[in-house]
Amino acid sequence: MSLQELGQAIARHPVKVAVAFCGFDLWLAVFASGKVETRRLKKGGVPADGSEPEGTITAPVPVIGGDIVVAFDPTLPPNGFRLAP
Repeated sequence: MSLQELGQAIARHPVKVAVAFCGFDLWLAVFASGKVETRRLKKGGVPADGSEPEGTITAPVPVIGGDIVVAFDPTLPPNGFRLAP
């Protein structure tokens, strides 16, 4: 699979994609594409907006397309992927 195929699958998916699980080689290609941003999430997976009280714990998460989390899945073939709502 390629980045283009991943993008097409996301566009065709019948439900809004929340996570793209990628095999290692595809995961590397996604990160090398320059299209990965970091979004900070707080408890419950809620996006942080910067107005949280001091001491609120947030975690940086890699995303594509503004809100699709990119995750490495070692159980997939190197160029495989799985999309989840």
